[in-house]
Formats: sequence, C-alpha cells, structure tokens
Amino acid sequence: MLASICKNMRHRQILTVFLLFTTINLSGQDLFFIGEKSYPCTETIVLISNKEDSDDLKILFAKDDSSKYVAVFTKPKLNSDFTGKLIIYLDDGTVIACENLIESDFVDDIAKAVFVLNEKDLSKLKKSNINTVRFTLRVLDLKDVNHSASNKNSHKTDFMKIINEFFD
Repeated sequence: MLASICKNMRHRQILTVFLLFTTINLSGQDLFFIGEKSYPCTETIVLISNKEDSDDLKILFAKDDSSKYVAVFTKPKLNSDFTGKLIIYLDDGTVIACENLIESDFVDDIAKAVFVLNEKDLSKLKKSNINTVRFTLRVLDLKDVNHSASNKNSHKTDFMKIINEFFD
C-alpha cells in the first residue's frame, strides 16, 4: 500500500511540474490578429506620435512558419487603412523600407497592417535600435496622409533585445 501511495505522489509531482512549465510557456505567447489570420508575436510597443493630435503607433514583430513580419496599428480619427510602405529609421542612420504590405484592415476603429521583413532588414534591426517609423494612412479611401512616430518614451524601448530574443 505504501508503494502505491508513493507512486501516486510521484505521478502528481510530475504532472504538477509539467503543468507549471506548460502554463509558463502559454502565458509568454502573444498573438496578433488581422483579417482571418493570427501570428505569434512580441509584446506591443508604443511609439509616440510626432503630431500632437494623432494617436500613437503601436508596433510588434510576428512570425509564421515561412516569414517574419512587422505589424503596426493605430486608432485614427476617421476610417483609414494603411497604404504604401512602412519606413523604419534606425539610430545608426540606416533606413528600412518595408514595401511588402501583405494585409491592411480597419476594425473597431483601429487601422492595422502587416508588412514582410526580409532577412537583410531583420539583420539591420538586430544591430540598431528603432528611432522613428513613418507610415501612410488612406483616409476615407480619398486622401493619403503621412504620419510618423518615435521611440521617445521616458525610457527608450530596446527593440534590438526584443527582436533578438523573439527571432532567435
């Protein structure tokens, strides 16, 4: 009987450890949703709008089995969609032009977009921090308006650390 009790306790301990690690793994996984797709992603980082009456830009990095992405979203005053390219200015003076917009969406008054990151651009992001991001919103399907947002919080976000941890 004692052997049976010890065996059950051992099984409970193993199950407890397994559940603990599973819970830790699941809570560290964020998802970004757009259209009919979802992507595992980093935490969302806020870049401060460079225009006083504009909403800040939220940015995150995502991936799937075949590609790596940068996703952005903001809450414009009017119905808007991201259009054109996303330009990322790095602290070392490097400029990344993400021209491959794979999806743009406007839902719940939030404009969202996903751009593909190629390996060359990802390598640049791993070596220098993001300073400013420039983007274009098409307002009411009538007019394209350029915006920018910068990494100027009271303590700048270390994008290099986030990107290196997420993609490696």
